[in-house]
Amino acid sequence: DYKWGGKGTSANPCDIDFRGYAPFSEKETKAVRNWVDAQKSKIVLYINFHAYGQLWMTPYGYSLDTPSNEKEMMKYSKIAVDAIKKVRGTDYNYGPVYSTIYPASSISVDWVRGAEQILIAYTVELPDKGKHGFITPEHEITPIGYETWKGIEKLLMRFGEEKNLLRTNEIVIV
Repeated sequence: DYKWGGKGTSANPCDIDFRGYAPFSEKETKAVRNWVDAQKSKIVLYINFHAYGQLWMTPYGYSLDTPSNEKEMMKYSKIAVDAIKKVRGTDYNYGPVYSTIYPASSISVDWVRGAEQILIAYTVELPDKGKHGFITPEHEITPIGYETWKGIEKLLMRFGEEKNLLRTNEIVIV
């Protein structure tokens, strides 16, 4: 329910940007909320994947406000997108949701960072840039998965080294 229902959302259930009838009004969003609430003391990184656009985005979508650790999240964004590019040349832009793509209130990355206080949170728009849109060709699924994992892996390795988190069983990555 963090900053729910603002810019970039619609109350019309027929619109593509329908926000739901209320915060967590759908069983899928309730399930995510309940799981995050139960695990949040262990979560160090949250990534919400979407298609499409080749964007690696930090909170927030509801306004131009940025989290207190925006600089840190941007640093890890750059690490991830640089690693992705090394795999097969896929370019990602990165930055806050609001200014990188468009205003988008009521999104999970805002809630996770703003309400749940998960320090590192991203929305990632996977390839492509519009040729295929939301319908990723079958032959692209594995390469996209591989390059995306390489970005996440590099981000996690750096984050773990800097935060001394590599030798724990208590990390949950969402």
